[in-house]
Amino acid sequence: MPETINDRITYAFVDRVVRIELAHGQAHNSLDGQMGQALRQAAQRAEADVRLHDARVVVVSAQGRTFSVGGDLAEFGSSPDRGAQVKATADGLHAGLATLRALTVPVVSVINGTAAGGGLGIALCGDIVLAAEEAKLVFAYTASGLTPDCGLTSIVPHRVSWVRAMDLALTNRLITGAEAADWGLVSRAVPGDQLAATVEAVVAGLRDGAATALADTKRLMAASRDLAYADQLDEEAASIARNIASPDGIAGVDAFLAKRKPAFS
Repeated sequence: MPETINDRITYAFVDRVVRIELAHGQAHNSLDGQMGQALRQAAQRAEADVRLHDARVVVVSAQGRTFSVGGDLAEFGSSPDRGAQVKATADGLHAGLATLRALTVPVVSVINGTAAGGGLGIALCGDIVLAAEEAKLVFAYTASGLTPDCGLTSIVPHRVSWVRAMDLALTNRLITGAEAADWGLVSRAVPGDQLAATVEAVVAGLRDGAATALADTKRLMAASRDLAYADQLDEEAASIARNIASPDGIAGVDAFLAKRKPAFS
């Protein structure tokens, strides 16, 4: 059974899959101090399950029809020190997101409905982002006199063109999951009634995949932002040579040559 953290997030680890689910449904999964601490704790548990218990994939999703409406402005507005309250909440959320982004295993995030503000940052944290075509994505910050958080100013400009990123951030333009897929902001978008099946198919493939090759592929992709092309080529050569001699590399190549499905360790 999933365990609830701070009445905000459910956490489950079954069959090598970690599932982190926003579950503050009555408030449309808004981001308050409790949610910040819950995400930090859930991400730390996921990191431990990857490192110690052979977790192979992490799924980040949300209960209900809304992924998250973003920051809990009612909580922030009622605080005697609004800046301190927002900073504490952001620090918890950011610690959780940094841990999730650093995981060696694939992270799959699922956008089932509206993802706004910081909720959008959490929704986009995955290596693979699957969205319902009709989901609604919006920054929403400047409309309340605020600036983005939860990694949006890092993730969005790296995934879409600069002018599109600035349009989303400055005008709070709302786009659908289908549009986000066309832009390259999310990996793919499918009709809402097909989202759950699509997620499970992707998760199953990653769970049963070659763990070392997946981890090294994540590392190479991340390094490409900072390395010169020639240095990246050297990293790729060293990695593929190491992996082809590994148990999974041997199993994968032999299975390909024998025209059968590989069984990775």
